[in-house]
Amino acid sequence: MKNRRRQIRRIVVALWMNGASGRDILSGIFRYARTCNGWDIQLMPLPNGIRPDIPAQMVEAGVDGIISASLSPQVKSLLDATAAPLVFIGPSIDIPRPAGGAVVFVNRDDEGIGAMGARHFLALGSFNGFGYLHASSYSSCIDLREKGFRDVLASVGKDCCTLTLDINPEDHISHDVLGDWLESLPKPAAVMAFFDYQALQILNVCRERHIAVPRQVSVLGVDNDELLCEFSDPPLSSIQPDHERAGYLAAQELDVLMARPGRRSRAITCPVLRIVERGSARPLTPSAHLVRKAREFINAKAEQGIDVADVVAYLKVSRRLADLRFREVENRSIRQIIEDRRMELAEKALSETDWTLRQIAAASGYRNVKTFEAAFRKRHGCSPSEYRRHSTGGA
Repeated sequence: MKNRRRQIRRIVVALWMNGASGRDILSGIFRYARTCNGWDIQLMPLPNGIRPDIPAQMVEAGVDGIISASLSPQVKSLLDATAAPLVFIGPSIDIPRPAGGAVVFVNRDDEGIGAMGARHFLALGSFNGFGYLHASSYSSCIDLREKGFRDVLASVGKDCCTLTLDINPEDHISHDVLGDWLESLPKPAAVMAFFDYQALQILNVCRERHIAVPRQVSVLGVDNDELLCEFSDPPLSSIQPDHERAGYLAAQELDVLMARPGRRSRAITCPVLRIVERGSARPLTPSAHLVRKAREFINAKAEQGIDVADVVAYLKVSRRLADLRFREVENRSIRQIIEDRRMELAEKALSETDWTLRQIAAASGYRNVKTFEAAFRKRHGCSPSEYRRHSTGGA
């Protein structure tokens, strides 16, 4: 009986259990544990599913190994109190351990996740805007995902507009903040969120603001939480990391650490699995391609004083069809897009040059100073001269 007790290994598993990723990781851990004899798994659901005194009780009972995907206060107190080997599912970070406390990192390929998202959008068509949404409290892996997303876009000359929120990823996002950001993106736009719950909030705000998905904004999440993805409106496309394999590898690595206590720390990476395509991200329609072509023309020719007729002639379609396509994709008129571009040129000139108003009006595509000043005051509620003094810090 005494020898049998020695074979029992008490394993503490600390995971976020309120999403698909934590459940899938746990599934992988259980799958490996079934091949072992005598694993007694003690679950620590995160972030708030355990009393502060529980780690002390675990240490008193004896801990042989730890698998964690977080450094919550409870996990830190457990790590401080025991030298039991740790497998950390996440990026390689500095984790102080008592002498002899070995650590192995099982990294999700977060940079690869972001890169996969960008490549997927680029394969769908030519978007005019790209956005990335994340919460700063998960900076380590979120920054890598955003880096992968940005790097792929930059390689083809595309920019990314990021909305960073100083909240936990599971927190509710202000619909005003999110809605204003989404409306600011040039349409059609492609937006990736850190994980599915944030992507679901994007879909909700798009519905409130009457932003058509995927015609005006395509949306992509991460984790492929089927309960959220299948029943969202529209169903959410999502990147599926191989969380189950990450859990299996974590358990396998812990088993080796417990058998060889002196083994050196190392890091292994679990590759991304696939993208599950649903209704929130589809190939761009002919309407979107027509609008993109028109925007390129407007951006290049606005300072020459072009009007709607010039855009329609360039597109070689009827005025009625061009207006209809712009309303479908941009929810704005061609005239409004031209005016936006002219104002963008004028604002830049007012802030960065000492040109006269006559020169700025001509360089921004306005027929004369009077027309320019009237349009500028209508847009900004002040004169161009007042705007220049404010933007340059003048009196």
